[in-house]
Order: sequence, then C-alpha cells, then structure tokens
Amino acid sequence: MSRTLAVLLIALPCLGSTLFSFAAEPTEPPKCDPSGVCTDGTNQTVATGGKFLWANSRLYTDAPPPEMRKWLTDKPEMEGKFLVIEFWRTWCGACKKMTPLMNALHKKYGSELVVIGITGETEEAVKAYAGPKKEYFLALDQAQPVKSKAEPAAPQPATKTDSASGSALPDQAASPTADRPGQGLYEASLDVWGWPHVIILEPQYRTVVWEGFPGLKGFELTEAKVAKILAIGRAMKEEAAKK
Repeated sequence: MSRTLAVLLIALPCLGSTLFSFAAEPTEPPKCDPSGVCTDGTNQTVATGGKFLWANSRLYTDAPPPEMRKWLTDKPEMEGKFLVIEFWRTWCGACKKMTPLMNALHKKYGSELVVIGITGETEEAVKAYAGPKKEYFLALDQAQPVKSKAEPAAPQPATKTDSASGSALPDQAASPTADRPGQGLYEASLDVWGWPHVIILEPQYRTVVWEGFPGLKGFELTEAKVAKILAIGRAMKEEAAKK
C-alpha cells in the first residue's frame, strides 16, 4: 500500500466496523473533530455498543469492482473519482428517507464523486417505484446464481425504530442474503441484509473508506463527512503530484 493511501485511510472517519451483534468492550475513542472525522484509524465505540452493520465489514479493504447487469441511467465516468455506492430496495422505507442525502451528495460533489444506487431487483420493479426521485446514477446488480429454491424473506415493515435510542434502522431481511432470489452478485459479496447500505470507495485502489447504514444515530453519513473525505483526497493527490 502506498504512503499516500495509508495516510488517506488513517485520516478518514473512524467509524467502527463491528457487525450487527454484541459489540466488544468500549475503548477510549480517538480525538474527533466536530464533523465526526477522527485523527487516527482506531475503531470508535460508544457506550451503547458501537457501530452496527447489516452487512459484512469491508472497511479499509479493496472492494470488488462494481460490474452492473444494466445501467438504468447513463453510465457515469468513474475514473479518478470517489464512488458512493448505495444498495437499496424499492420497498425500503429507510431507503426513501436517505434519498435526499444521496441527491444532495450527487448535486454538490458530482465533480469529485459518483453516487450509484444499485439493486438486485428487476428493471420493472424499479420503473414502478413511486418513492422520492433518485437524481443520481442507477443500475441493476449482476444476478447471483441461486443454489436453492428457498423463497425470499418477506420485507420487514418500511420503517424501524430502536425504542432505546429513537434512531431509525435499515429495512432488514430475516438473515444474511446468500442464495436469496433478488440478491445481486455485488451486494452478495458484501453479504448485505439491511437496506440502504452504503460504501464509499477511494479512487486509486477502490478501498472502502466508509461503510454502513447512513442514518444510524451517532454514525450518520453527512455532507460534512463527505466534504472532509474529499478534502483529504485532494490533499493526497496534490502531494503525489509534487513527487
């Protein structure tokens, strides 16, 4: 790994990568600025149990290349840009709540990043979608070979709330989604089972520098955090160009 990428990873938001399970004992969190971006790569935990994921953690690892079955919008130019990939479902209420954020990132930072909404559903399902308009790029995931005839788990209620914290939660399948009809190949490689799930990939190695449910209380994805990620990326690019 290059020094440039190493510095980028260390400086990016240190949002914990614990799975949706009982978290490890809390550790002293690193120093973070008001936007939530931390000064070292230590996993940040909180007294309520840390950051939960409804997918396998891929933080600070290289992600598989996003190869789409079909683009439902124009295919974006991705070379040299950060990728903000949102895994979503047409029936997902939490996805609808996060659409304004994704639209804002696309509109405000579109020269430096590409926002892509990916679903394993059919083109017909997406065309029939009547939720908030997604103004960013949309694509259908590659179909995953189905090894069994198991029926897909029924969607959970459109909006979930954690009664203890009052925070919205993603819409969830009954279990991790391997071998489930409608589960896309790229999505399955991350074992996503809660929607929306977002990953941000840096331009050089497509390393995951942020992951999770963007509305999780205390770990929200915000414009301020994305702005800090982009600023660090610009600084690293300028440093590399001087060498």
